Parts: sequence; C-alpha cells; structure tokens
Amino acid sequence: MDATEIYVLCRTRSKLIANVFLDSFGKSRTQVAEEYPYPEFADEPEITFKNPSELIDRLESDCDSSYSVYWDCHSADEPEQVMLFFTSDGRMIVGIGGPRNSIETELLKIIAIVDGEYGYVTSGSCPPDSCDEFAEIAKASTLPNVVEGRLRGLNTDGLARPS
Repeated sequence: MDATEIYVLCRTRSKLIANVFLDSFGKSRTQVAEEYPYPEFADEPEITFKNPSELIDRLESDCDSSYSVYWDCHSADEPEQVMLFFTSDGRMIVGIGGPRNSIETELLKIIAIVDGEYGYVTSGSCPPDSCDEFAEIAKASTLPNVVEGRLRGLNTDGLARPS
C-alpha cells in the first residue's frame, strides 16, 4: 500500500457525511474487520457490531467515544483504503490511503465533500484523537494542507513549501 495518507477534519460528526464520503471515494469498499467491539478497546465490550453501519449509528449519537474504521477499495480509480476516525471530543476525521490522483486534487475534493475545516497529508501515521490536536498538525504541516477551509502549501510550480 502507498504510504501517503490524506486526513480531513469534518465540521460535524454525521453518518450522512460519512456515507457521502465513503460513497464518493470507496464505492468498491469492503470492510477490513469482521466485527466491531464497542467500545473499541474494551476488555469486555458492551456490544459487538457485525457491520460498520450499525457502529456508525452508535458513534453518531455517542459523541465522546473514539473509534477507527477502515475499508479496502478494489477499483483502480479509487484510493487503496478509506477510513473514518471518530474522536473523543465529538468530531469525525475522514481519510484515504494510497490516493490515485494528485494529493492536492484529492485533498480539495475531500474538503468539498465533507465541508472540511482542516486537512493534511502524512505518511504512515494515524490522526490524533482530538480536533485541537488535528488543527495544530495541519497548521504546522509543510506539505499541502488545509487550514480553516483554505488550501495551503503550494508554490505556483506545484511544489510543497513551508507554511
């Protein structure tokens, strides 16, 4: 899998936004996990969901729970993976791994689809569990990023520049 990952912080935690993102970037997706214990890392889960849709229903209403959900994609025109991260402060982060198009194109497309506030590009690391930490990482990024809904980090020649 390509190590490039793009993450975007959504303004709201919503199943509708999650589904629009997933349907836009992962039409051919298959869930990575067979089941989803809730809470995610509990020794004795309250419940175990068999599909991510039921889990997302729960996470939409239980805003102080964090969870990471992954799908693999199987189409040549989609990223290799799509991801949702529910943060402990009630927000949601969407992500793609192994983008097929230019990073800037994908970042802008995600921002538009999910009404993203912050976004950044990374290699092989998961996003943080809070919107404040996410915003700080985006602001400090020297790669293409989005801060307060605006793309930053490119010169006119298309090269990344320090912000």
